[in-house]
Parts: sequence; structure tokens; C-alpha cells
Amino acid sequence: MMLKKITVVLFCIGLLSFSFISKNDNNHILQEKENIKTLALPNHLNDGTEWEFQEDLSDDFNYTFAPSNQKTDFGDGKWYNFYQSKWDGPGTTYWKYNHVEVDGNDLLIKSSRWKGDGEAAPKAFRRNKMNKPKGGISAGCITSNKQVLYPVFIESKASVANIVLASDVWLLSPDATQEIDIMECYGGKEPGNSHFAKSIHVSHHSFIRKPFTDYQPRDKGAWYNREGVSGWGEYCWNNGDRKYVRTGVYWKSPVHFEYYIDGELVRVLYDKAVATKLNGKWEFGYPTMTDGKLDKEWGKQKITLYSTKDTYSFSELEKASNTSSVSIIDPFKFQGGKGFTKPLNIIINLESQDWHVKADRTPTDADLANTDKNTMKVDWFRVFKPKM
Repeated sequence: MMLKKITVVLFCIGLLSFSFISKNDNNHILQEKENIKTLALPNHLNDGTEWEFQEDLSDDFNYTFAPSNQKTDFGDGKWYNFYQSKWDGPGTTYWKYNHVEVDGNDLLIKSSRWKGDGEAAPKAFRRNKMNKPKGGISAGCITSNKQVLYPVFIESKASVANIVLASDVWLLSPDATQEIDIMECYGGKEPGNSHFAKSIHVSHHSFIRKPFTDYQPRDKGAWYNREGVSGWGEYCWNNGDRKYVRTGVYWKSPVHFEYYIDGELVRVLYDKAVATKLNGKWEFGYPTMTDGKLDKEWGKQKITLYSTKDTYSFSELEKASNTSSVSIIDPFKFQGGKGFTKPLNIIINLESQDWHVKADRTPTDADLANTDKNTMKVDWFRVFKPKM
């Protein structure tokens, strides 16, 4: 009997110890989240350049910010919970203040069905968008209070929402004429969206606002695919055990953009040429025009192949650019032939874009009721500048 009592006591002590250790292990794990200041930069950037961490623009989201029904700064004043102007979103999107939250680990960008007369703040900039009063999407959006300007490397670690909405991390000038997309991902594999769900769109836009005119590279290389990933929303949701993907851009000069995914260089645009890693090979090429219009091939922007290599080479890209007469950055000179020179705001959001809605690629009520799947999560966001 005495032996049994001793055994029971030891067992109970063991359970208490296990519980204590487990709890402390969890705290330890939280404390050991990636240090965004010291986490290694992509290998391609380790070329002898000395990089300076931009504390005032970077955020590990290891704090809490409760949803608010008014426009509010958060993150020590780095962000506010809306878009950069009064406009409240494209297509059937209605950005709402209270669809933004920070839970101590992640930034949460949420989505739900727009409620019309019962909508949350702010009131709709324009009601019944696309003549779909029951098809609106309330969603979250945040904008930085400070801006970035080249040369600068920007990277985020995000988990795409597993729903037919765009999960976005992007840069935009205050006058909305220059845009660089770090990540644009249409996550959910619902009917009609499986083709888009498998890709991460890495691109940029050069705009004229009046009359509205938009240029963006439309070649096949602007859509990043990964073997084994048939849908980024499904991949990131991972049956509730969220995965994350790192996406970054090095805005090196007004005419030089480098795109990175999970630390790997995947695409470079420079002046009048582009290099993209496709099927394990680097393709170097350049755009062409006929009678003032960009040439197309198989429904996409045509890129004339200059060369193919096993590894990336900037000198090879320069050669391709010198062969070309058409800018890959701004072929119609909407920016006056100067490239991208304006300071850009950082924006992170979910949105329901009009071209998807027109094709009936839009979330159902059931999709929007599933808060686990319909939320975009951001673990961290960081900014570095090369030391001048």
C-alpha cells in the first residue's frame, strides 16, 4: 500500500512538472519568435552590402490591438486601420475599421458579408457596388503612417486567407500613380478560382488617374507557381495549422525591382528587360511593341527570349536591356520616363476585385462565416535600407 501511495504521489508530481514545463515551453516558443532584425536576409542580398534595419517601418506584431469602430493608429503609430484615402475598396469591397486586429502574434485582416444599412464604420463611400447589394464584402485594410523610398528592401511573412479574395501586401504612392505589389494572392480554390489560387502575383502598376489608364507587366513570369502547391489559401490554411510564406521586393532604383519568395530570388525587372526563374532555369528577355501597342503571345504580354541560364546574372540582364527599346517598367511613359521615383505607402489588405466578381469568383455566405479560413494573417513585416 505504501508503495502505491508513493507511486501516486510521484505520478502527480510528474503531471504538475509536465504541465509547468509545457506552459513555460509555450512561453519560451512565443519569446523565440523570429527576430526580424537579425533574421537572415535572402542570400542574393549578401553581396557585401551593409543593411540597416528600419525600426520605424518594421513590425513583429507581438502586441495586441483590439478591433476599433473608428480610424485608429496602432503599433506605436506605425499603422492605421484603413486605406490611404476615403476610398473604401475595389469591386465589391467595403474596407471597415473593425476588420483589423493584432492578437499578440499576428496581424489579422478579416472579412465578412457587408451588411448594407447595418454596416460597420465607416459608411460606404459608394453603396451597392457593382449592383450587388447582397454580394458586398467587408474587409480589413491597414496603411503605414510613414513611406518607403528606394533603395529599400521590404519583406513580409504572411498566411493567405483560404477564400476567393485577394490577400495583398503592396506599396502605393499617395497620388495612386505608382504601385509595387509584394504579394497579391487569390487564395481559395472554390469553383472557378483554382487557376488563380495556385499563383502568387508579383507585379507593379504605372497609372494615369484621369482618364484611368493602367500598365502592368502581363507576361507569364508575373505569376509565381510552386511545385506541390495547388492553392496558396489551402497551403497556408493547412487544416487550421497555419503556414506562412515570405514575400519581398528590393526596390533598388527607379527602374530596378527584385522579387523574393521564401528568401529565393524569383524575378528581376530592370529598365528594358526582365529575368524570371521558370522551371528551375532563368529566362532573360525583353518586351516589344508594334504601332504603339505591346506585343502579345498566347493571350499574355510577349517577352522576346534573349538567353537562358542556370543561375541569375545581372550582367546578362543588362545585355538584354541594351538590346531592347521598350521599358519593362513604364513602356508608355506614364511617369514621364523617370521610372518609379515617388515615396510609397505600405498597405496590407483583403479585397474583392471587380474582374473576379464579374466572373462569379466571389465568396459565399458560408465562406465568409468561417473566420478561421477567411482571415489573412501577417506574422511580421520588415524594412531594410542599404547603408549609403
